[in-house]
Amino acid sequence: MRLSQAYRASCLAPKPYPAPKPRLLHTAAWIRAAAVRPDTLDPEVDEVIKAIHATPTRLALTVTGGGVQAISWLLGVPGASRTVLDVQVPYSPTALKSLLGGQAFASASSPDSVAALSQAAFQRAASLTALGTPVAGLACSAALGTDRVRRGEDRVYIAAHGTGGRASFSLVLDKAAPRPRWAQDAVASRLLIHAAALSCGLPVPEGDLARRWLRLEPGDVLESGRPQPPPTLRQALQSLGRGEITSVEAGLGPVTAGAPRGGRLYLPGSFNPLHAGHTAMLQAAQSLCPQLEGCYELSTGNADKGLLLVEEVERRVRHFEEARLPVVLTQVGLAPLYAQKARLFPGSVFVIGYDTAIRLLDPKYYGSREDMLLQLDRLGTSGCSFLVAGRLDTQTQQFMRPEDLAVPPQLKPLFRSIPESLFRADISSTQLRAQGAC
Repeated sequence: MRLSQAYRASCLAPKPYPAPKPRLLHTAAWIRAAAVRPDTLDPEVDEVIKAIHATPTRLALTVTGGGVQAISWLLGVPGASRTVLDVQVPYSPTALKSLLGGQAFASASSPDSVAALSQAAFQRAASLTALGTPVAGLACSAALGTDRVRRGEDRVYIAAHGTGGRASFSLVLDKAAPRPRWAQDAVASRLLIHAAALSCGLPVPEGDLARRWLRLEPGDVLESGRPQPPPTLRQALQSLGRGEITSVEAGLGPVTAGAPRGGRLYLPGSFNPLHAGHTAMLQAAQSLCPQLEGCYELSTGNADKGLLLVEEVERRVRHFEEARLPVVLTQVGLAPLYAQKARLFPGSVFVIGYDTAIRLLDPKYYGSREDMLLQLDRLGTSGCSFLVAGRLDTQTQQFMRPEDLAVPPQLKPLFRSIPESLFRADISSTQLRAQGAC
């Protein structure tokens, strides 16, 4: 087959990326082919990536079908360890479905699939960082030129989901343009870097400037979804109440919604108000579990008292904001019992008081003793356990020790005591409210 003169000229023209061998490359070969030397990386891309690495935002990325050159670009510029947390390249439908927790889509390259991938990447980024860290999950899903007959357009979908908000892009590539697959992938990669810069709060070009930066052909069609700013605390609480998300993090800065973190040390409570006893209790627990990050967990309701008003939750959260302490909010319908909390926060240790431990072991909250044993056994299977603090009985003036609890033998491995020598605070929120200290 003869090549047109224009096509031959375009192939001979200088390009910022090395031309691959004239065959379809699998994913690993794409990465090798795109791993250009720093002195050959396009200066425009290099400048943007340096700016990304200079921000505090941490990134998790997922690419499937295209955009893979962005990975080597990000990793090839010094400072990547400050930015990149994790990279996933699911290529088969099975790998993609596994990454999405079994969720399947009619098309791997679609707005819905890339949105789900970016949300999963966001949750992965949150799980790999400390509370209060700005994070973003980025995803690219593409259907590019191939060596087989494929119906439909050559297209790219990008989504970003982070503490700084959400954004989406769709790009239909002009099939008539004399552009090999590796060049299509370079365009997808530039768009992914563009989205990463936006997620990091950097200014990005728009309109014709964006088209030039992305090196689009005249026939390429680029559409940008309306950027969604990060939710306010009230908006996040409303989403929590509707069951759209499972957790809200606050207290240390921007709200993080819908990214529950396992493997932490949680001190649950109503915190009405937050007081020195709470902070001392968590500090004592952290001395026993120094490998775990500590935080507070406030349910927007409980099995006895029902739901709290949004305004009341906001009032309680303000105490944490003023003290610069992390608090995670959960919804009563999702985590009223600790077996449900364990599913939300696997691998975590819950710090509880003596009275909470008594309720935890009360069959009335489960329906029967057998159900209680079953649910708490499942909690242990999730890798969760409890640290229990004692308290003073104001009527008898006797200190109630965790060792005095009637814990069934099969559940004893789940319970550890906080020694009285390490923590004792003869104060309660009830007393403080009675004294008007809220």
